[in-house]
Amino acid sequence: MRIKQFEFARLEYNESTNILIYRVKQGIVVDVHEISEMLKYVEEFMGYVHHYAVIDFGDNLLSTTEARKAYALSSYIQKYRIADAFLVKSLAVRLVANFFINVTKPKIRTKLFTSEAQALQWLENIEKALPAQQKVD
Repeated sequence: MRIKQFEFARLEYNESTNILIYRVKQGIVVDVHEISEMLKYVEEFMGYVHHYAVIDFGDNLLSTTEARKAYALSSYIQKYRIADAFLVKSLAVRLVANFFINVTKPKIRTKLFTSEAQALQWLENIEKALPAQQKVD
């Protein structure tokens, strides 16, 4: 497993499952500057590889509408992310994540979880269900 700590997040990548776990720093407000930095982290860390991700928002994180929009419109995410499993640990973060999924409607498959094990299982099931010709490297 590859791991790298950045200012606003810790990234962990498991090559055998092709799953990135993106743990967002707690106690911050994510605005356009922070989300732009976080998107740079992914590109630097993962390169141009199609992958799955668990985005761990934890229980103490706020984000602006503009930051969520920037994430949804990110060309890197749209091109290289196969699916996102959002992991939340508080009602407040869950409400924001649900709003993002249901109102912003991200262009990639996205689902909300409160259990990391269930999030990982969901992503692994997507991978197993893909026909061989749709699997990309």
